[in-house]
Amino acid sequence: MMIIVTDAHVSKARGNDTAFYKMLASIEKTGHDLVFLGDIFDLWIALPRYETDIQHNFISWCREQKKHRTIGFLEGNHEYYLANQRAGAFTWCSNDAWWRDDGGTLYVHGDQINRQDKNYLRFRKLSKNRIAKYILRGLPFGPKITDSLKKGLKHTNQQYRLQLPWDEIILFADNRFAEGVETIVMGHFHQEYCYRNQDSKKIYLLPDWLGTQKVALFQKDPADISIRHWQALL
Repeated sequence: MMIIVTDAHVSKARGNDTAFYKMLASIEKTGHDLVFLGDIFDLWIALPRYETDIQHNFISWCREQKKHRTIGFLEGNHEYYLANQRAGAFTWCSNDAWWRDDGGTLYVHGDQINRQDKNYLRFRKLSKNRIAKYILRGLPFGPKITDSLKKGLKHTNQQYRLQLPWDEIILFADNRFAEGVETIVMGHFHQEYCYRNQDSKKIYLLPDWLGTQKVALFQKDPADISIRHWQALL
């Protein structure tokens, strides 16, 4: 069994960090594996001077807990350079568009699904590369620009936030199913939905922890997902 958490957008400013760490304490009492499907913090730039205590505490928790369970982390659009700088804290960590396991399950954050959202894709390309990382690392007042980065994330795709890009999602899913994928789990869109194709292959859109404090409990064989509040894990 696996717990999947996505789109928590944890920050002290939001005041949801206490509930998030209570959830982690509850997860410790289970025997389940764990996947963080992106946008776990409101903004996480995994470089010296940019990380905060809540991120340091999270890293420490993951390092300890990966001794007892598999912990995966797939970068979302609110994480930067995590796979390069902090991979050792997780069983696996990726900044790719998706991560596929050996059983035919594809884990997708989802921010790169909508190919019509060209402003965001351009913003992502400019901000998630070695040159941008090098500039941020050496910038004397770099941490002060994080507010601007947050504003950039909010305004790059405003017109696409109110409508689920279902045609793009189905096209993506069908292409992956044709490659042998059996099940897709996806975050990013802050909506809960399940689509099954004619071959009974499934794509699950998962609800955001930020607005619901819900997680997905994923059974792989046969593939099935139940959505529940984290307090109902035990």
